[in-house]
Amino acid sequence: MIVKSRTDQRLVPDLREVLDILLKSRMRLNPKKCTFGVRSGRFLGFLVSRNGIRANPDKLQALMDMAPPRSVKEVQRLTGRMAALNRFLSRSAVRGLSFFRVLKAPKDFHWTEECQKAFIDLKIYLAELPSLTAPELGETLFLYLSACNEAVSAVLVREDGGAQRPVYYVSRALQGPETRYSPAEKLVLALVHAARKLRPYFQAHGIVVLTDQPLRQILTKPEVSGRMTKWAVELAEHDIGYQPRKAIKAQALADFLAEGASLSLTELNPQHEERLPKEPWVLFVDGASSKEGSGAGLLLISPTGEELTYALRLDFPASNNEAEYEALLTGLRIAHQMGITAIQVRSDSQLVVLQVLGEYEAKDEVMKKYLAKVREAVALFETFEIERVPRSQNKRADALSKLASSSFAHLSKEVLVEVLKQKRINQVQLLAIDSSATWMTPLVDFLSSGELPENKAEARRIQLRTAKYAYAGGTLYRRSYLSPWLKCVTPEEGARFAAPSASSGDGPHPQSLALRSMGDRPPGSLSPSPGKI
Repeated sequence: MIVKSRTDQRLVPDLREVLDILLKSRMRLNPKKCTFGVRSGRFLGFLVSRNGIRANPDKLQALMDMAPPRSVKEVQRLTGRMAALNRFLSRSAVRGLSFFRVLKAPKDFHWTEECQKAFIDLKIYLAELPSLTAPELGETLFLYLSACNEAVSAVLVREDGGAQRPVYYVSRALQGPETRYSPAEKLVLALVHAARKLRPYFQAHGIVVLTDQPLRQILTKPEVSGRMTKWAVELAEHDIGYQPRKAIKAQALADFLAEGASLSLTELNPQHEERLPKEPWVLFVDGASSKEGSGAGLLLISPTGEELTYALRLDFPASNNEAEYEALLTGLRIAHQMGITAIQVRSDSQLVVLQVLGEYEAKDEVMKKYLAKVREAVALFETFEIERVPRSQNKRADALSKLASSSFAHLSKEVLVEVLKQKRINQVQLLAIDSSATWMTPLVDFLSSGELPENKAEARRIQLRTAKYAYAGGTLYRRSYLSPWLKCVTPEEGARFAAPSASSGDGPHPQSLALRSMGDRPPGSLSPSPGKI
């Protein structure tokens, strides 16, 4: 047990308080083993003083006096002594990688030149081992991250009189599949490992991650893997903020960052990530019109062969050419929402294809409006191609359009369906003038720009909640592991969606019934509001 007083005047009151607690707990102390009024001393294997925490000189000297290992047992002794000094060693896992490789083949011991160089570098570093400092109560701490091919590291620091002093170093070697993580995943893993290892610090202090990488955006974007989503939820319990990296004010931290600068900026910058292959996607479209109704079918094929099917029911009278244009517009809209930048369209409609290519002139006013809409949609893609194919090569889209024009009953569950109420050329773009705040506003502000309320309790509550949400394309989604993400809507939109839909002619839409049965309830509430069902 150690009792630390900030000033000489506080020593006696602090001791009295501790001794009173021990007396009430009926605990006894051995006077021969107690020391009072000292400015430094050894405690739990460390040298504690008013200037900070230093490594035990005996353990440090034992490591400095070691000769190069000549057996597996001596290598194990070396790594064990390194482990005792882990909190003082910058990127200890990286420094010990050569030794760990030797231990993986104990029957074939070889002390290589790489091991000898790492051994010498370790002793040079130990000669100027930095001292650590303890944070003040409620003080904001800063975290630097580092990642390389085989290890991740972090250092927790505090600012003391304008200078940055380390509080704790953590590091771990990557195992098996972890070495194949993307650079972004490795950097987030370093943050997760630090949060687990330094949990008492993360729970008692606000943590600011100083990085030149967009970690907050990486953790909240919808393209992240399930692994990253799990890490985002785990980190949400802590008060973690992200700021651009400042000027380094300590040589120990400069060495830490210089040694760990193995990941280039372009590897982690989302602007340089290849989220989707550059090869074009192929879109097959077809429209159908009959006495029973009109419909459209879409087949979207990725460069790697994955297929997405989509059926569109036109809930208004439409000619064959209008149905073809509606199919094309819907396909381009879906492709753009998916982030596709290069697309090749296949259609069996000679009129639509040649009008888009400019070989046919659109004389009818309706066709002119459709053609203008298509050209607006085409401008959103980096590369666009369209060609006419025989109907025999467009059978699947044709079958979907015919089924959608009559009934959805024959469509499989894998086919996404949509009912279009009116022609896209007649849809009016509305500009919202009422920007009143909703329950989504603070979540969107934090996910989009990192903005938080000034009230710390409210800010903490928002940080915890946002782990369950993602913001993409101007829309807020609630994350889900086993089902598609749920789109969040305003109360007005929710009331509109809950209204019965008679567009299909088969009675109320089942999802509308489910929404209306839930009623109008705020997030987190288990019971609907009175009079809202």
